[in-house]
Amino acid sequence: MGLRVSGSIRLQPGTAIPLWVRLLPLGALLAASAFQLFRPDPLHAGIAMAIVPVLAAFVLGPVWTAAIAALALGVVAAPVPFSRRFDGDDIVVVAIVFATAIGISWIRQRYEAGLVTMLSVSDAAQHAILPDLSRRVGDLACTGLYHSSQQGAIIGGDFFDVRPSPFGTRLILGDVQGHGLEAVGTASMLLSVFHEAILDEEELGGVAWRLERRLLDDAAHGYVPEVFASVLLAEFAEDSGDVRLLSCGHPPPLILRGERVEEIDLKPSPVLGLRLAAPIRPGSAMAVPFGEDETLLAFSDGLVEARDADGDYYPLASHLKGLMVPSPRRLVEFVWDDVSRFATRMDDDVSILAVMRIGRDQAAEAAEAEAV
Repeated sequence: MGLRVSGSIRLQPGTAIPLWVRLLPLGALLAASAFQLFRPDPLHAGIAMAIVPVLAAFVLGPVWTAAIAALALGVVAAPVPFSRRFDGDDIVVVAIVFATAIGISWIRQRYEAGLVTMLSVSDAAQHAILPDLSRRVGDLACTGLYHSSQQGAIIGGDFFDVRPSPFGTRLILGDVQGHGLEAVGTASMLLSVFHEAILDEEELGGVAWRLERRLLDDAAHGYVPEVFASVLLAEFAEDSGDVRLLSCGHPPPLILRGERVEEIDLKPSPVLGLRLAAPIRPGSAMAVPFGEDETLLAFSDGLVEARDADGDYYPLASHLKGLMVPSPRRLVEFVWDDVSRFATRMDDDVSILAVMRIGRDQAAEAAEAEAV
C-alpha cells in the first residue's frame, strides 16, 4: 500500500498492472509457437497454445486478448512442415477455448470498471468525513492519517479535523462503534455537528453536549443506529500557552516535549450515546501546558490495541521516548511505519493526528521541513 501525503496521509492500494506483466502473453505466444514447431505431438502443442489467450485474459482487455487469440489460432492452423497438423476438430476445440478466454477478459474488464467506480465513490465519501487537513491552522502545524481495518476498504467509523473558531483552534478525533456505511453516516453527522458547535459553544463541554444530544436524538428517531462514539476534543487558544482537553471515552493524547513523552492523566467522561449519564455540560475540560515546538499526538484505540505475534499491545509511548520531532508529518509517518513493523494484528481502524505549536517566525522553517 502506498502513502498519499498532503495535510492528511491516506493509504491507498496500487491497482496498475506492470508493463512486464502485460507483455507475458506475447512471450508465452512465442514460446508456444516454438513448442509446436519442435514438438511433433499436436496434443501437447495444442495445450501449450491454449494457455496463451487464457493468460492474456487476466492481464489484457478483450481487444488485445482477441488479437492474441487470433494470432495463436493462426499458428495452430498453419501448415507447419516439421510437425503434425491439427485436424478440424482440434482447431474447433482450440477456438472454443480462445473464445472463452475473450469472454473472461470482457467480464474481468467490466468488473474492474465497477470496482474503480466503487473505489472512487468510497474515496469521495471518505473525503466528506476526513477532508484534507490544512498544513497550518493558526499557529498549529497539522498532519493526520487514517487506515481502515477492513481489507480493501478506505472508509470507516474514525474521523478527525482541526478547525479555527472564535474561541481558538479546536480539534476533534472520534471513533464510532462498528464499521461499514452505518458507521460512516454516524461519523459524518458528528463531524458536521462539531463544525457548527465550535462556532457557538464557548466551552468544550458544550461542544460535547451538542454531539451527545444529536447522536441520541437521531438514534431515537431512527436516523442512525443506536451506537456509541468516543471522541477527544482539544482547544488551542492563541492567548494561552495551554491546550484544553476533553475526552468522552477516548484514549488520552500524548505530548512530546523535546525528547520527553508526557502521558496525559485525562479522566474521561462516558462515551457519547451510552445513555448511562446525562449529557455532558460545559466546564469539564482539563488544561495542560503546551508551548512552541511541542507536539500533541492524538490517536484512536486501534493504534494502541495493535498486537504483535506474542499478543502484546503496541507500546506507543515507550517507542517515542528520545525521538526528536522535526514536524507533525514526520511523526505520523514514524508512528505508522513503527506500528506496521510491530503488529501482526490490527483489528480496528487506526487514526493518528499530530499537531505542533509553532511561532509565526517559524512558519517558513516548518514549510521547508514538510517539503523535504
